[in-house]
Amino acid sequence: MLPTISTFWHGPASWLERLSAASFLAAGHRVDVYSYDPVEGLPAGVGWRDAREILPRDRLVFYKGRGTPGVFSDYFRASLMRAGRGIWADLDVVCLRPLAGLPEHILSHERPGSVNGAVLRIPRDSPLLAAMLDIFTVEDRPLFEPHLPPIRRLEVALRRLAGETVRPEDMQYGATGPFALTYYTAKLGIGPILPSAVFYPVPYEKAATLLDAGSSLDPFVTPETLGVHMWRSQMTRRGRAGMPVPAPGSALAALCARFGISPAP
Repeated sequence: MLPTISTFWHGPASWLERLSAASFLAAGHRVDVYSYDPVEGLPAGVGWRDAREILPRDRLVFYKGRGTPGVFSDYFRASLMRAGRGIWADLDVVCLRPLAGLPEHILSHERPGSVNGAVLRIPRDSPLLAAMLDIFTVEDRPLFEPHLPPIRRLEVALRRLAGETVRPEDMQYGATGPFALTYYTAKLGIGPILPSAVFYPVPYEKAATLLDAGSSLDPFVTPETLGVHMWRSQMTRRGRAGMPVPAPGSALAALCARFGISPAP
């Protein structure tokens, strides 16, 4: 059997989240979406799971108090790994082929020198999982957070020296995701790290072009590609804008047609 795909969602689901879930179902995976409230409009066959099974609702936080729940999703995915709930996949990943025969640790470069966790599996007993969870659960954190870039590390240290409580959601965007994964996989010697072609063939800067008429995935996809991270944050300006509708004749419109999803608002 193929591994279960597990993920977290908060709020209404757009056509992109429905597309992602439908693509994993079509590849033969079970898909479980965890949330604190039922998510309407997900494709038939998607399982809904109460997020309280993993973390209580009072742990839900938003980036700098008003942004996306992206930092919380980093905590949630690590907690899912601790619970042994399968492979995590962000709901902006479109699956093109089944996720089978992959390493015990599923980690991929999004670009050279940066590891992303949009598709992630970490064994329960991995020191990497312990390090990722510690970011959220250990209150007596070091003054200099080792996984942050140097300037941000200094910024957090100065704020703490000034008496400020700097929580994970108050740090730089990505601090609890790619920055931490990149730092700790290197420090702990975790591998192999899959190449970007497997899940990140489309660069962040190019994601929104897939909404445009005449766009195509063909220049990006290779025989190694199992799925495509569509970078929802790029399409919505990190949650500050609504989800645009793909133009007719675009790459994303073609994927919606392929998996039976209507992108109409």
